Amino acid sequence: MEKPVRYRYDYSKCMVMKIGLSHPDPQDNTKSRVLLTFAQALAYIKAIDAITQGITKIYYLVGWQYLGHDDKYPDFFEVNQALKRPEDETAYDSFRWLCEQAKQYHSVVSVHINFNDAYDNAPSFPEFVEKGALIRKRNGKIHAIERYNGRKCYKTCHKTYWESGLFQRQFDRFVETFPFIAEAGTIHVDNFQCYQNYAPYVSIADMQQARRRMVEYVRLKGIDITSEFTYKETPYFPNRMPFGLPRDHFKWAKMDTVGEIPMSWWLYRMTRKEILAVPPHVYCGGEWRERRRNEYLYGNMHAEEILTPDNADWAADFIARFATYQVPFHFLSDHRRLAIHGVGQNTRCVFSDDIVSYAKEQKITWHGEVLKTRNTVFLPLVQKENQWLAYSDTGNAQNRRVFAEGAKKADIYAIAPQGNRYLRTVPVEDGRFYLSIAPGQALLVVFRAAED
Repeated sequence: MEKPVRYRYDYSKCMVMKIGLSHPDPQDNTKSRVLLTFAQALAYIKAIDAITQGITKIYYLVGWQYLGHDDKYPDFFEVNQALKRPEDETAYDSFRWLCEQAKQYHSVVSVHINFNDAYDNAPSFPEFVEKGALIRKRNGKIHAIERYNGRKCYKTCHKTYWESGLFQRQFDRFVETFPFIAEAGTIHVDNFQCYQNYAPYVSIADMQQARRRMVEYVRLKGIDITSEFTYKETPYFPNRMPFGLPRDHFKWAKMDTVGEIPMSWWLYRMTRKEILAVPPHVYCGGEWRERRRNEYLYGNMHAEEILTPDNADWAADFIARFATYQVPFHFLSDHRRLAIHGVGQNTRCVFSDDIVSYAKEQKITWHGEVLKTRNTVFLPLVQKENQWLAYSDTGNAQNRRVFAEGAKKADIYAIAPQGNRYLRTVPVEDGRFYLSIAPGQALLVVFRAAED
C-alpha cells in the first residue's frame, strides 16, 4: 500500500497546527471579527518554539483572507485588512512579515484554504456557474449543500473544475500572488471530499481522479497538500445526509489519497490493516475520530482551541497537550507498527524495538520500562540527541532508567514559554537517575558524559 514519498516535510516528525485569526462578524457580515492579528500570532509562535525545544512547526492560518474564515471561496487572493500591523502599509506586507519572522522560531507559516466551497459573494462565482464547475442537483440547479457565515455554500465539481482549466488558473494566480507561501511548501486544504454531480452525472470515482490531478498539480509546484479527513468516499451516500450532515465515508472503502496527501486534521475510519500498512511518514494525522485510538496511537495536537485570546492559561494547556500527546506520537512514529491486539480499553499496539502502547491507562513501555502512564510522561525528543521530556499533571518522583548510552549526568531544566531555566544536575548511577516532577511541571532532561 505504501507509495514513494515525495513530500516536502515529514509530518510525523514535525508539529502541524492551526491558528484562528478571524471570521466574518455574525452581526454584520460586511465586517471582520478578529481573534488574533498577525503580530499577536507571532507572539504565540515565539513562545511555542521555546516550549517545543525548536523542533520544526507548521502553522496554517485560518481566516487570513478577505473578512475571515470561509469567506469568498473559491477565491483566495486578498489578505484580511483587519489583521495588519499599524506600521505596515498593507495587510499583505504584514502577512509576508509574519511568514518571514516565523522562520527564526523554527516555524513555517502557511494558509488554511479551500478548493471545495463556493459562495456567491466571490468575484469568480459567476464564471464557476457559467463553466458548470459547481455541483448540481438532479433538476440541474446548483446545490448549496451547506451554509456558513449566513451564506449558502455551494460545492465545486472537481472534474469540471479541473477540465475547464479553472483550477489551474486559480492556483497559478494564488502562487503568483503569494510566492512566500509557495516557498513554504505546504498548504492545508479544508474539506477536500468528493461529492456526486447529478446534472450532468459525474461519479465519485471520476471526482476522485480529478482530485488526484489537482493534488499532483500543486505538488509539481513544490507544495504539499494536507487536508481535513482521511478520504474514503463511496457512491452509496447522497451529497446531503439526514439531519443536514454532508456525505459520509465508509470504513471499508479504499483510502483514495495514500501517498498524495501526507497528513489529515482528522484520521477517519481507517482499518487496523491500513494503520499497520501505512507508516506515519507516508500518512499521519492530528486526532482520530475514533477517540480510543488517540489513547495508544496519538498524533499531531490540535492547538487551535488552545491558542485563543480568552485563554489566559494557554501555555499550561499547550505544555500538557504537547507532553502527553505530541511527544508520544513522535516517539511511536519513530518505530514500525507491528500489530494491534485487543478491543476497547484493552487495545494495544506493538511496535518495533520492544515498544508497546496501551489504550488502558494510556501506558507506553520500552523493554518493559514504563515511559508513560496517563498524564505522567518521560519520553525522548526524537529530533534531539540525548534529550528527554518529563511531565506530570499530578507530580511524580522515581528512579528512571537511562536509555542514553554512556550518560553519566543529567542536566534538568524547567520548560516555559520564556525559555528553559536550569534547575539542577543529577548523577546517573547503574543506568538510572532520580527524577522528581512537580504537579503540572514540564522538564527537559539532557544526558551527557561526565567529561562534557
